[in-house]
Amino acid sequence: MTHSNIKKYAHQFLPAMQEARRFFHQNPELAHEEYETQKYVQQTLDALGIENHQLFGTGVVGLIQGAHPGKTVLLRADMDALPIHEEADVPYRSGIDGKMHACGHDGHTAGLLGAAMILNEMKDSIHGNVKLMFQPAEETDGGAQPMIDEGILLNPNVDAAFGLHLAGDVEHGKLQVRYGAMYGAPDEFEIVIRGRGGHAASPEQTIDPISIAVQFIQNAQHILTRRIDPVKPAVISFTKIHAGDGLNVIPEVCHIGGTIRTLYPDTRAIVSEMLEQTLNASCELHGATYEFSFLPSYPPLINNQEMTALVQDSLSGYFGADQVIEKEFPTLGAEDFAFLTLAVPASYYNVGINREGYDEPVHHHPKFVWDDEVLEVTSASLATVALDFLNQ
Repeated sequence: MTHSNIKKYAHQFLPAMQEARRFFHQNPELAHEEYETQKYVQQTLDALGIENHQLFGTGVVGLIQGAHPGKTVLLRADMDALPIHEEADVPYRSGIDGKMHACGHDGHTAGLLGAAMILNEMKDSIHGNVKLMFQPAEETDGGAQPMIDEGILLNPNVDAAFGLHLAGDVEHGKLQVRYGAMYGAPDEFEIVIRGRGGHAASPEQTIDPISIAVQFIQNAQHILTRRIDPVKPAVISFTKIHAGDGLNVIPEVCHIGGTIRTLYPDTRAIVSEMLEQTLNASCELHGATYEFSFLPSYPPLINNQEMTALVQDSLSGYFGADQVIEKEFPTLGAEDFAFLTLAVPASYYNVGINREGYDEPVHHHPKFVWDDEVLEVTSASLATVALDFLNQ
């Protein structure tokens, strides 16, 4: 009876979810600017009679209280868009130049609203509570930890959390789970190497920061091949280097920047130290000085084993085991749902949007497109997982 009710309501509310998704897509808002998105979410929850309030500026938390006592589960969606000019040929194309929902967050938000609609219809049979977390700023500095800091996991205390991401590399409508490490930590760094400038014809009178930077960048790869456990992946990418302006001048300073991607906390803890050690050795060898700034970001997203098993069993029971697959390898992309996995037992899964016969949707691309009929799957999956957890 529970599954049949979820299916009925997911189908019934699909047009409302599509309307919401298309509104969000036409009105994309960057991190910390999600005011119209927030307003739409709150108006929808108000119309459903679901208690809600603002949190961390542009965030929203809603609470569905079941008719019977029990645990509390949290469902999360991110709301922010990207600074990309849309090139997709769709009738609901972004109406704001230079801003676009190119990662599926419009679908995440609409899908969670759909799950709220479904669960609200079923609240008389719910044992416990469902918290709805509409989070800003996933693409930048992250809204998950600030919402945790402001108390989203309290009153009532959250026992478990679940979330999902639309996935362009997964077949449309299929669901993909991952045990253990799923996403990496996207830490960054900024470096300044200070040498001694001079005439390019007299390099012996200078301390060339460019040649030191080149040696350092090459030596840094030795960290990955000889100093890190090869079964615990790490990537150091140098994405920015700038020095000088004249063709006959050796500059005083070279600026370098990049990212360190790791999957495991122990690896994350040592790579930045090793990078600075390498930098120090290169500069000391040639008489240069340096400034090293490590900019920590999200932690790795490591799914809880028990909660992931629950997700797999729950989705298999609803959609059929053939529709639920396991993600073979993690990715070094990042997701700040990771903060929830550190705070409570939690699991994050993917919903496929890759339709046969169409180009694979490429996230963060100006032509990113997906069929929002899949919102029937996203909303039903969230509602099913939430109810199965509460009924344990």
